[in-house]
Amino acid sequence: MGLVAALACAAGPSVAAAESCPVFEGVMIFPTIQGPEGPEDYCWEVNLFEGQELRQIDETHAGVFYTEPPEHHAFEITAELAHDAVGTEVPTSLEVIQPNLIVLTVHHRAGNPAAGGAPFDYPVVAGAGWEGGFISVEIKGPPDESELKAKPSPPIAEEPAPQCDVPALQGRTLKAARRALEHADCRLGPVHGRHRRGAKVVKQYRRYGAVLPAGTEVGVRLG
Repeated sequence: MGLVAALACAAGPSVAAAESCPVFEGVMIFPTIQGPEGPEDYCWEVNLFEGQELRQIDETHAGVFYTEPPEHHAFEITAELAHDAVGTEVPTSLEVIQPNLIVLTVHHRAGNPAAGGAPFDYPVVAGAGWEGGFISVEIKGPPDESELKAKPSPPIAEEPAPQCDVPALQGRTLKAARRALEHADCRLGPVHGRHRRGAKVVKQYRRYGAVLPAGTEVGVRLG
Protein backbone atom coordinates (compact mmCIF):
# COMPACT_ATOMS: atom_id res chain seq x y z
CA MET A 1 0.00 0.00 0.00
CA GLY A 2 1.57 3.34 -1.03
CA LEU A 3 1.79 5.23 2.23
CA VAL A 4 4.10 8.00 3.39
CA ALA A 5 5.19 7.17 6.95
CA ALA A 6 4.50 9.88 9.53
CA LEU A 7 7.22 10.49 12.11
CA ALA A 8 5.50 9.47 15.35
CA CYS A 9 6.52 10.67 18.80
CA ALA A 10 6.57 8.41 21.83
CA ALA A 11 4.42 10.35 24.28
CA GLY A 12 1.92 9.02 26.80
CA PRO A 13 -1.61 10.43 26.88
CA SER A 14 -0.79 12.47 29.96
CA VAL A 15 2.30 14.19 28.54
CA ALA A 16 1.69 14.48 24.79
CA ALA A 17 1.87 18.04 23.46
CA ALA A 18 0.76 19.38 20.07
CA GLU A 19 4.22 20.77 19.26
CA SER A 20 5.81 17.32 19.67
CA CYS A 21 3.31 15.41 17.51
CA PRO A 22 3.43 15.28 13.69
CA VAL A 23 0.38 16.26 11.65
CA PHE A 24 -1.98 13.40 10.82
CA GLU A 25 -2.28 13.06 7.02
CA GLY A 26 -4.42 9.96 6.79
CA VAL A 27 -1.89 7.38 8.03
CA MET A 28 -0.29 6.62 11.41
CA ILE A 29 2.75 4.46 10.74
CA PHE A 30 4.90 4.01 13.84
CA PRO A 31 8.63 3.11 13.98
CA THR A 32 9.67 -0.54 14.31
CA ILE A 33 9.58 -1.67 17.97
CA GLN A 34 12.71 -3.72 18.58
CA GLY A 35 12.00 -5.07 22.10
CA PRO A 36 9.83 -4.84 25.24
CA GLU A 37 11.67 -1.68 26.27
CA GLY A 38 10.33 0.09 23.16
CA PRO A 39 7.63 2.78 23.48
CA GLU A 40 3.93 1.98 23.29
CA ASP A 41 2.38 5.42 22.67
CA TYR A 42 2.60 7.51 19.48
CA CYS A 43 0.71 10.75 18.86
CA TRP A 44 -0.46 12.90 15.94
CA GLU A 45 -2.07 16.33 15.64
CA VAL A 46 -5.30 16.43 13.62
CA ASN A 47 -5.90 19.67 11.73
CA LEU A 48 -9.45 20.82 12.35
CA PHE A 49 -11.32 23.43 10.34
CA GLU A 50 -13.81 25.90 11.79
CA GLY A 51 -16.93 24.08 12.89
CA GLN A 52 -15.18 20.69 13.22
CA GLU A 53 -14.55 18.64 16.36
CA LEU A 54 -12.44 15.52 17.03
CA ARG A 55 -14.34 12.88 19.03
CA GLN A 56 -13.72 9.40 20.41
CA ILE A 57 -15.99 6.75 18.82
CA ASP A 58 -14.70 3.61 20.55
CA GLU A 59 -11.36 2.20 21.72
CA THR A 60 -10.06 1.82 18.16
CA HIS A 61 -11.84 4.63 16.31
CA ALA A 62 -12.07 8.42 16.41
CA GLY A 63 -13.86 10.77 14.06
CA VAL A 64 -13.98 14.37 12.91
CA PHE A 65 -17.51 15.77 13.05
CA TYR A 66 -19.11 19.00 11.90
CA THR A 67 -20.69 20.68 14.92
CA GLU A 68 -23.03 23.06 13.09
CA PRO A 69 -26.54 21.78 12.28
CA PRO A 70 -27.13 19.45 10.64
CA GLU A 71 -24.36 17.76 12.59
CA HIS A 72 -22.66 15.07 10.51
CA HIS A 73 -19.57 12.92 10.19
CA ALA A 74 -16.60 14.34 8.21
CA PHE A 75 -14.19 11.38 8.30
CA GLU A 76 -13.14 8.51 10.56
CA ILE A 77 -9.71 7.58 11.97
CA THR A 78 -8.96 3.91 12.72
CA ALA A 79 -6.16 2.61 14.97
CA GLU A 80 -3.27 1.20 12.94
CA LEU A 81 -2.94 -2.59 13.22
CA ALA A 82 0.30 -4.25 14.35
CA HIS A 83 1.95 -7.68 14.34
CA ASP A 84 5.14 -9.32 15.57
CA ALA A 85 7.88 -11.13 13.64
CA VAL A 86 5.85 -14.33 13.20
CA GLY A 87 2.58 -12.63 12.27
CA THR A 88 0.90 -12.64 15.68
CA GLU A 89 -1.51 -9.73 16.03
CA VAL A 90 -0.42 -7.14 18.62
CA PRO A 91 -3.41 -5.25 20.14
CA THR A 92 -3.64 -1.52 19.41
CA SER A 93 -6.00 1.20 20.59
CA LEU A 94 -6.70 4.84 19.79
CA GLU A 95 -7.47 7.68 22.20
CA VAL A 96 -8.43 11.32 21.68
CA ILE A 97 -6.64 13.68 24.05
CA GLN A 98 -6.84 17.47 24.13
CA PRO A 99 -9.00 19.04 21.41
CA ASN A 100 -7.06 17.77 18.39
CA LEU A 101 -4.56 15.05 19.38
CA ILE A 102 -4.84 11.31 18.82
CA VAL A 103 -2.65 8.73 20.58
CA LEU A 104 -2.08 5.26 19.14
CA THR A 105 -1.09 2.69 21.79
CA VAL A 106 0.63 -0.53 20.69
CA HIS A 107 0.10 -2.92 23.64
CA HIS A 108 3.21 -5.08 23.19
CA ARG A 109 4.69 -5.08 26.72
CA ALA A 110 1.82 -7.07 28.28
CA GLY A 111 2.40 -9.94 25.85
CA ASN A 112 -0.07 -11.86 23.70
CA PRO A 113 -3.49 -11.91 25.44
CA ALA A 114 -4.53 -14.91 23.34
CA ALA A 115 -1.58 -16.90 24.72
CA GLY A 116 -1.81 -16.00 28.41
CA GLY A 117 0.54 -13.02 28.12
CA ALA A 118 3.35 -14.88 26.34
CA PRO A 119 5.98 -12.42 25.01
CA PHE A 120 5.72 -11.34 21.41
CA ASP A 121 8.48 -12.20 18.93
CA TYR A 122 10.13 -8.87 18.15
CA PRO A 123 10.32 -6.74 16.14
CA VAL A 124 6.76 -5.40 16.20
CA VAL A 125 5.73 -3.50 13.07
CA ALA A 126 2.65 -1.84 11.60
CA GLY A 127 0.18 -3.87 9.57
CA ALA A 128 -2.31 -6.72 9.94
CA GLY A 129 -1.02 -10.02 11.31
CA TRP A 130 -1.85 -13.49 10.14
CA GLU A 131 -3.33 -16.28 12.26
CA GLY A 132 -1.01 -19.00 13.55
CA GLY A 133 2.28 -17.48 12.43
CA PHE A 134 4.37 -19.63 10.09
CA ILE A 135 3.36 -23.25 9.33
CA SER A 136 5.37 -26.14 7.94
CA VAL A 137 4.35 -27.70 4.63
CA GLU A 138 5.50 -30.86 2.87
CA ILE A 139 7.01 -30.27 -0.56
CA LYS A 140 6.38 -33.15 -2.94
CA GLY A 141 7.99 -33.85 -6.28
CA PRO A 142 6.15 -33.48 -9.60
CA PRO A 143 3.31 -35.99 -10.14
CA ASP A 144 3.89 -39.00 -12.36
CA GLU A 145 1.90 -39.68 -15.52
CA SER A 146 -0.76 -41.81 -13.78
CA GLU A 147 -1.50 -39.03 -11.29
CA LEU A 148 -1.85 -36.50 -14.08
CA LYS A 149 -4.41 -38.72 -15.84
CA ALA A 150 -6.36 -39.32 -12.61
CA LYS A 151 -6.61 -35.68 -11.59
CA PRO A 152 -8.08 -33.17 -14.03
CA SER A 153 -6.56 -29.72 -13.94
CA PRO A 154 -8.58 -27.33 -11.78
CA PRO A 155 -10.21 -24.42 -13.57
CA ILE A 156 -8.30 -21.16 -13.48
CA ALA A 157 -10.07 -18.71 -11.22
CA GLU A 158 -10.81 -15.39 -12.80
CA GLU A 159 -9.43 -12.38 -10.98
CA PRO A 160 -12.10 -9.96 -9.80
CA ALA A 161 -12.40 -6.84 -11.91
CA PRO A 162 -10.77 -3.79 -10.29
CA GLN A 163 -13.13 -1.23 -8.83
CA CYS A 164 -12.95 2.23 -7.29
CA ASP A 165 -13.64 2.04 -3.53
CA VAL A 166 -14.00 5.75 -2.70
CA PRO A 167 -11.75 6.59 0.30
CA ALA A 168 -12.29 9.31 2.92
CA LEU A 169 -10.46 12.40 1.66
CA GLN A 170 -11.59 15.21 3.96
CA GLY A 171 -8.79 16.55 6.12
CA ARG A 172 -6.04 15.34 3.76
CA THR A 173 -3.69 17.41 1.67
CA LEU A 174 -4.24 17.33 -2.08
CA LYS A 175 -1.12 15.17 -2.48
CA ALA A 176 -2.31 12.68 0.17
CA ALA A 177 -5.79 12.62 -1.37
CA ARG A 178 -4.35 11.84 -4.80
CA ARG A 179 -2.29 8.96 -3.35
CA ALA A 180 -5.33 7.55 -1.54
CA LEU A 181 -7.42 7.69 -4.72
CA GLU A 182 -4.74 5.97 -6.80
CA HIS A 183 -4.43 3.22 -4.21
CA ALA A 184 -8.21 2.71 -4.34
CA ASP A 185 -8.19 2.48 -8.19
CA CYS A 186 -9.87 5.90 -8.46
CA ARG A 187 -8.67 9.14 -10.07
CA LEU A 188 -8.57 12.71 -8.81
CA GLY A 189 -11.28 14.73 -10.50
CA PRO A 190 -11.85 18.51 -10.61
CA VAL A 191 -10.26 20.44 -7.73
CA HIS A 192 -12.21 23.45 -6.46
CA GLY A 193 -11.36 26.06 -3.86
CA ARG A 194 -8.08 27.82 -3.02
CA HIS A 195 -4.93 26.09 -4.27
CA ARG A 196 -2.61 27.27 -1.52
CA ARG A 197 0.26 25.57 0.25
CA GLY A 198 -0.97 23.23 2.99
CA ALA A 199 -4.62 23.42 1.86
CA LYS A 200 -6.74 20.46 2.97
CA VAL A 201 -9.75 18.78 1.42
CA VAL A 202 -12.94 20.09 3.03
CA LYS A 203 -15.40 18.36 0.74
CA GLN A 204 -15.42 15.40 -1.64
CA TYR A 205 -17.97 15.04 -4.42
CA ARG A 206 -18.40 11.29 -4.24
CA ARG A 207 -19.52 9.55 -1.05
CA TYR A 208 -16.90 7.84 1.09
CA GLY A 209 -17.33 4.06 0.82
CA ALA A 210 -19.07 4.12 -2.56
CA VAL A 211 -18.04 1.29 -4.92
CA LEU A 212 -17.71 2.56 -8.51
CA PRO A 213 -16.01 1.42 -11.73
CA ALA A 214 -12.21 1.54 -11.65
CA GLY A 215 -10.81 4.89 -12.79
CA THR A 216 -13.84 6.90 -11.63
CA GLU A 217 -12.94 10.53 -10.96
CA VAL A 218 -13.57 11.97 -7.49
CA GLY A 219 -13.69 15.76 -7.32
CA VAL A 220 -12.67 17.68 -4.19
CA ARG A 221 -12.86 21.17 -2.70
CA LEU A 222 -9.90 22.66 -0.84
CA GLY A 223 -10.20 25.02 2.12
